[in-house]
Amino acid sequence: MKRITIALAIVLLSFSLQLGAVELREDHPREYVVQPGDTLWDISARFLTKPWQWPNIWQANPAIENPHLIYPGDVISLVFIGGEPRLMVDDSIKKLSPSIRAEDIDGPITTLPRDAIEPFLRRIRILSEEDMEGLPYIVGNEDNRSMASPGDRTYARGMEDAQVGDRVVIARKTYQFLDRREAMYVEQGIRRNRIRTSVAQVPSGERPSSSLWLNTVGRLDEFTYPVIGYEFYEAASATVLKVGDPTILQLEDGRREVLPGDYVLPVDDFEFEEIFHPRPMDPVPEDAYVLSVSEAYYGVGHYQIVAINIGADQGVAPGHVFSGFRPGRIVRDEKSYPFMSQAAFNNPEKVHVALPDEYAGVLMVFRSFDQISYAIVLDGEKPVRVNDRLDHPDRRL
Repeated sequence: MKRITIALAIVLLSFSLQLGAVELREDHPREYVVQPGDTLWDISARFLTKPWQWPNIWQANPAIENPHLIYPGDVISLVFIGGEPRLMVDDSIKKLSPSIRAEDIDGPITTLPRDAIEPFLRRIRILSEEDMEGLPYIVGNEDNRSMASPGDRTYARGMEDAQVGDRVVIARKTYQFLDRREAMYVEQGIRRNRIRTSVAQVPSGERPSSSLWLNTVGRLDEFTYPVIGYEFYEAASATVLKVGDPTILQLEDGRREVLPGDYVLPVDDFEFEEIFHPRPMDPVPEDAYVLSVSEAYYGVGHYQIVAINIGADQGVAPGHVFSGFRPGRIVRDEKSYPFMSQAAFNNPEKVHVALPDEYAGVLMVFRSFDQISYAIVLDGEKPVRVNDRLDHPDRRL
């Protein structure tokens, strides 16, 4: 039986000053009993209009053993100390009702819902073209199968230096990221091209450039765009049974079938941070926007995942919180400047109006690579879409 805990973040003074004035919800409770399945964000959202400000008002009780841990059944109380709001575990209530703690729920409760971000913590890699040089790859499967699954054997080339018993990961290249921020003749920004086994599976406007293009027009400097990297999705894990050319691998588990052409990667040593310290990024880069949304075409909402076009190179780290805004449309003022009118002719700069950006939702980064990060949508008013702009989490208009 496992006891669930929520490890609460206590932030340094300089960090707290960055959070700004705390705003309580008008309908905030005086007390809240922690429930199984709660996240730190869920709890703080019951008290605060800006849930990412939780670290600024958490009050640890130094008289309690492990004061920064709370459990299902504990009571979070809102108190005022020196006129400032504070949230703390009511220890007197905790001692009076120990039986209300849940003891039979597996896994810890963290700042964010683990099940929503787990695939992007463990199964996503971003590799540069240099990283891909010399990578081993799958050349075929057992019994000449087009696809292999856990329990099957698969064969890889380029693994002559492996050892019997080594564990590896089989991964598939799923997206290409191109840096077109300085492009002259196409839309500027980072472009995400989908890569699939069959080119026909991808709309023409979302594919990487063809070999014909790359070897002709694409050789001109004006149409040469640096590749930032490739997104890989881990399809399965495997163990080396016999080293050679090819090396024999035994597939052990996985979410997808293994295909010839998939790559063999070392096991990811990334360590997941159970606790994210929510905080704004200040300043937010001017060209920050949503690069893609996961498993959706129109947009994503609560607890769904997006990729954004800034990463560790720009100072992004897990816990950074942003507001997302839908870019305002450009519309024509048909009332004052009708088409072909004298007014439109005399005042061409006034014919079109840029409508204001529209607030969509709040996002928190949970994993960052060099120039790309993954974030989870925590709340909002509209679906978060590709090309939504990112700004300080305080902004709503």
